[in-house]
Amino acid sequence: MDLIQRNVEKVAEFLKPQMEFLNCHMVDYLTKDYWNAYVPQNIRDELKSIEDLREAKSAFWNQFDAKVFPNMKFSSLKKHILNTRDYQLESLPHAFLGLEDLKEAFDSCLKETRLQIPELMNVKKRHEVESAASIVASLCQVISRKYSEGKSPEEVMVIDAGDGKGYLSSRVALEHGIRVLGIDCNEGNTINAEKRREKLKKKVGKAIKKAELSDDDYFNDLLQNQGSSDPNYKTTTKLIGFDTNLIELVKEKFPNSTANKFCLAGLHTCGNLGPNCVRIFHQNPHVKSLFNVGCCYHLLVEEFVVDKYYNPERLNDNPGYGFPMSRVLKQNKFFIGRNARNLAAESIERVCANQEEPSDKLGYRALLQIVLQQHLGLDSADQQQQVGKLKKCTDFVDYCRKSLTRLKIDHSQLDDAFLRDLEVRYQLQLEQLKIFYLYRMTFAPVIEGLILLDRLLFLKECGYEYSYLVKLFDPVVSPRCFSIVAFK
Repeated sequence: MDLIQRNVEKVAEFLKPQMEFLNCHMVDYLTKDYWNAYVPQNIRDELKSIEDLREAKSAFWNQFDAKVFPNMKFSSLKKHILNTRDYQLESLPHAFLGLEDLKEAFDSCLKETRLQIPELMNVKKRHEVESAASIVASLCQVISRKYSEGKSPEEVMVIDAGDGKGYLSSRVALEHGIRVLGIDCNEGNTINAEKRREKLKKKVGKAIKKAELSDDDYFNDLLQNQGSSDPNYKTTTKLIGFDTNLIELVKEKFPNSTANKFCLAGLHTCGNLGPNCVRIFHQNPHVKSLFNVGCCYHLLVEEFVVDKYYNPERLNDNPGYGFPMSRVLKQNKFFIGRNARNLAAESIERVCANQEEPSDKLGYRALLQIVLQQHLGLDSADQQQQVGKLKKCTDFVDYCRKSLTRLKIDHSQLDDAFLRDLEVRYQLQLEQLKIFYLYRMTFAPVIEGLILLDRLLFLKECGYEYSYLVKLFDPVVSPRCFSIVAFK
């Protein structure tokens, strides 16, 4: 616990002076001159021309290439990139486990994927579900083994919080033969999960035969009973909370079950649901193990900062504060902020792998703010209006006119030649914006790391020795690649 706490304190100390910068909004990039306000002078001095700016993108894109990166130009920029990487989970001492390390924690009983099912999902989702299902099934086995010494094995059921379309639940139930109750507060998700379950039944037999698993007793039974009216996976529409009686809920859906020990699972639990699952694991004596991959950090409710854009109706779904959880960050009244939490969900690995740069629309939106403030004279209240997503725009003129039309602002006095000239005048600044975007993104994994370490430290503070942060997925394929894994 001391080591995790030191990691949390180290990252928090690094981020705290950067919070104003990390919470800036790209809409105001030009009007508030973010390039000079937030990019250090030594880096600005290296990037004077458009050619320098375009070449500097390669320094970001190749930062994980040990052969190419050392030979790149721009020493100050490279020093910054290496410095931020020192505060990412990958660089912090013993911050997380890999799958091989987890095998040791599980006494080498980590299950493997044997059944390749065409699961009606994309490559990213399949990559996630196969790995996640093996961890959840292993957790069930670990708990069953620990509580059944000298007795017949006890049933451990899975409760999937925020079940969605049932991707994880159906895989755990089908491949590993574990009963799963999928809980989602959205009735539409529950209906879609049940429809998907029925479609999946038709594919199971073919998958078993293709994998040559029909000699296995479990898979042979599955092959023979595809039409069973008592499947291992069932769903319910409900808001899971601290007072939810899981035993009664399970009994309602599985009348023959005697299970009173549960693995609480969640793959991409949105906003506060992630930290609330961690709290449920702690507070509910029947929840013996936890698997959780969070997402949508911008929907977290923070204790020490007010988010004026947060929809208060969401608090009915997931009450309380999602950050911070640990005593050390609570004592310091540490906060992140909405825009920084939005940034935490960005994937620097994917950007580097695909050599991505921000969409031209990001620059167009910043340039539109120049038009709104300096040429149309809008006051600050009007500037809060959101353009939202627009369909394909051919150039800035097209973007500007579509945006102003959506905002119901008269733009008849603006001619196309003026707008084109404005874009030319700001050509250098728009190229700087792309570097600013990449520069700011170097902090993304640091912020996400702090959010996850805060949850892990909470578990350690509560006395759970067997609690871990585990790197499960390829971050290029699945940016939310870390999971909280714990058992009592």
